[in-house]
Amino acid sequence: MSKQSKTMPMLDLKMYVRVVAAVFSISSATAFVLALVRLLNPELFYLDPLEGSDIGNSIGIHYFISGLMIVTSGIGFLNSCVVMNRSASHNTGRNITTWLLLDSLFETTRVIYVFVCEIVLKGKGPMQLYELLISAAQYLLDSFLYCQMILRH
Repeated sequence: MSKQSKTMPMLDLKMYVRVVAAVFSISSATAFVLALVRLLNPELFYLDPLEGSDIGNSIGIHYFISGLMIVTSGIGFLNSCVVMNRSASHNTGRNITTWLLLDSLFETTRVIYVFVCEIVLKGKGPMQLYELLISAAQYLLDSFLYCQMILRH
């Protein structure tokens, strides 16, 4: 008598890596676009005008954190695109670890970015809530997939 498994069917690890990389690239691209919109149109995110030009003032913090998010989301996007497009034989070991570490850099920056924009800069504009909801949903999905990737790796 054979015993049938009650677990869900598992994706092949090579396919799973590509699926996770696609999700991470969408998350990175979304963060890139939202940070770029914030940088170019801050009035969509803040009801009160940003003041000052020094790095310690709100406008300096705004430019710094938005620029940082653009850079790390660009790195995250390119990194995930590389993983999606290289051969499966190269998506193992150190390459997967490097990819996941670079993605965690993006995710950490995203958490700091949302915190600074929400708490420090007191974002309350019409786009702020949408960005917050999108960021939270993508962060939770990315974190779940990240953990699954570590467990499978």
